[in-house]
Amino acid sequence: MRAAGFRCLGVWLLLIPSVVALQPAFGGWTGFLPGLAGITLGVLVGYLTGRFRISLLFTVLATLATHLLFGGAVALPRTTIAGFVPTLDTIQRLVLLSVQSWRDLLTVATPADDFTGPAVAPWLLGLVAGVVTATLATRTRAVFWPLLPPPLTLAAGIALGVHTAPTASWLGTALGVGMLAWVWLHQSAAQRADNADILVNHRAETSQTLRRAVAAVALLGVGTCAAITATGITGADARRDVLRDHIAPPLNLRNYPSPLMSYRRYEVEQKDTTLFTVTGMPQGARLRLAVMDTYDGNVFNVSQEANHYLRTGRSITQDVRTNADLQVSVGDYNGVWVPLAGSPRWLEFTGERADLMADGTYFNQSAQQVLATAETGPGDTYRLESSVTAEPTEEQRAELGATTSGEVPLAKLEQVPEIMSSLAVEYSGGKSTAFEQMVAIETKLRTDGYYSDGSKDSNRSRPGHTTERLSTMFQSPILVGDDEQYATAMAIMANQLGIPARVVLGFYPEENPGDVWEVKGTQAHVWVEANFAGVGWVSFNPTPDRDKQPNTEVPRPKPKPKPQIDPPPNPPEKIPEEPVIPDREADDRDGDNGWNINWALVLAVFGVLGGLGVISSPFLVVLGLKARRTGRRRNALKVQDRLVGAWDEIVDRARDLGFQPARSRTRHETAAELQRIHPGVPIAPTAARIDVAVFGPTPPEAPVAEQAWRVTDDIRQELVKGLPWRRRALAALSLRSLRRAKVEPGTGPEEENRDE
Repeated sequence: MRAAGFRCLGVWLLLIPSVVALQPAFGGWTGFLPGLAGITLGVLVGYLTGRFRISLLFTVLATLATHLLFGGAVALPRTTIAGFVPTLDTIQRLVLLSVQSWRDLLTVATPADDFTGPAVAPWLLGLVAGVVTATLATRTRAVFWPLLPPPLTLAAGIALGVHTAPTASWLGTALGVGMLAWVWLHQSAAQRADNADILVNHRAETSQTLRRAVAAVALLGVGTCAAITATGITGADARRDVLRDHIAPPLNLRNYPSPLMSYRRYEVEQKDTTLFTVTGMPQGARLRLAVMDTYDGNVFNVSQEANHYLRTGRSITQDVRTNADLQVSVGDYNGVWVPLAGSPRWLEFTGERADLMADGTYFNQSAQQVLATAETGPGDTYRLESSVTAEPTEEQRAELGATTSGEVPLAKLEQVPEIMSSLAVEYSGGKSTAFEQMVAIETKLRTDGYYSDGSKDSNRSRPGHTTERLSTMFQSPILVGDDEQYATAMAIMANQLGIPARVVLGFYPEENPGDVWEVKGTQAHVWVEANFAGVGWVSFNPTPDRDKQPNTEVPRPKPKPKPQIDPPPNPPEKIPEEPVIPDREADDRDGDNGWNINWALVLAVFGVLGGLGVISSPFLVVLGLKARRTGRRRNALKVQDRLVGAWDEIVDRARDLGFQPARSRTRHETAAELQRIHPGVPIAPTAARIDVAVFGPTPPEAPVAEQAWRVTDDIRQELVKGLPWRRRALAALSLRSLRRAKVEPGTGPEEENRDE
């Protein structure tokens, strides 16, 4: 078993690149621990079960026991006692996360080291890979089979990882060099064994050397291809295509209304209410609540594509250099959208609901906004590290890029008011560049428009920004509205001109608030952001100043003499009802009687099937090897080889049941010994007929071999007939018949070794 120990050490080294491939998904040196512990304990389990010849069934049970005993300390330390003693909660989570951790790893924002679930995936991947590889290395002498799991595990690590990895170019090279070294060492050992074996004749030596040479060349080619392929796939410069790009997280954004619908409440009902208290807000920066880039004729809403939102921990991204450290205390605010300033790098909730808030936090990279499914509420606090850029001055805005980037798509607009397209051309005033067109629209709205929040009875400004509301507003003699209508109108006009623009809801003060800023509802604003090449998103403020309100004074009519007979009173003026634009998407959803695919359930089912496939893979490998061996024997080119194969099939079935034949004995002697063990089975007569056919004066015909195989099939069934199902299953999965038979001391082999 000394050689088996060295082989296990070799396969452990070959599995190291797969551990490195998954590390960037977790960040820091802690990202190595789950995978490294998994392959280490997995190789140890595979070595010990192979060393003591424990059956594959007990090997699987030992793997499950290792997962439940050590998985908590490696992947779920927060659920254990003293960091390593598993609890009932640890066992329950390990069982569930055996299926769910793969989805969790692919649907959270990286690095994922803040989450308790995803770490189970590299631990379980390393454990299973270590057990399978070490089992192949200890229970067989093959060179090729132990080389299969390492590249497959590396491919799985790449697929579960992130787009870029700093050490990617070295992983494929390291694996390829390791596989080549493995083949070279085994070839050298085999060559030394051939030189020492003086009992092998020249013909057998030549045939064996030729087979090994062909296998060595093939494995060298496989190793080289693996190195080149892995290096190309894991290239650090190119953006890799990974699974997280194709799996949407389980987040239904239809459950949350448009944030813009709450603006009028902040503006009027909570204008003197403290919504947040912010410490450390940079001067000139804005507190962003939500970014909206989808319009359906009723509301401007956030992106409805769930794959834009990834679960995130405290560390949101590592690509931002922070210049602001904010402390935010939530006052009279309640909602799923978390106020942010700039591009966040670190978001850490504190207080009594910190764990609840962190478990359901999602981040949208393109919109730079955070959604908390637990809903931010009064008493919540959090710390924010971000990169904040102050709003540019008028002089700086004039020097910005004049063209759109072309990489940012236009907002998704449906049921746009017809008047918006013509007004977009009119307001842009024939300007040649995109930036000049945005400035012209902004200036036109601020100059011609009036501000009204609807709090006065006269010239009442209705809330909302539906197609009807905007059409009525821009067709009226006086343009009256608030941030909600002006920002929506400008964003629609910009996108009609081919300029990517979106609507932003947030807060900013009129003056410098100082070190501590109490955010009031009256400081809520809605503005527009447009994207330009080389600059990014630039803010525009189309809303007129709040003190610019329409003149509501109406001259009094001159008094008229009262007639002697009062005319009948005029009927009360009927205020026209505001037409309601139906939500077609809602109607379609309510009337949809077709199939609705639950992708979370589908993913869970595939996860369970995948887990069962991984667990059953050793059994399938053994059954496949035996089926392949039987097919080769039954379909051999020479009839004599078919007859010999039929007898070998009987002996191998007996070996799987515990019989230990010696290779130095003849077929007649082995048949006699088996006949004593199984007196009711015609083993000795069958061996005699095969001897007569093989060593007879005339070559046997094909029907003779077919008859021998029919008898062999009957004997193989008779050998296990009457045994309990456990013994039958253990015999079917036994590896005894796949190993070399024992050679008695002082005798040489009668035949060449089989099935090696």
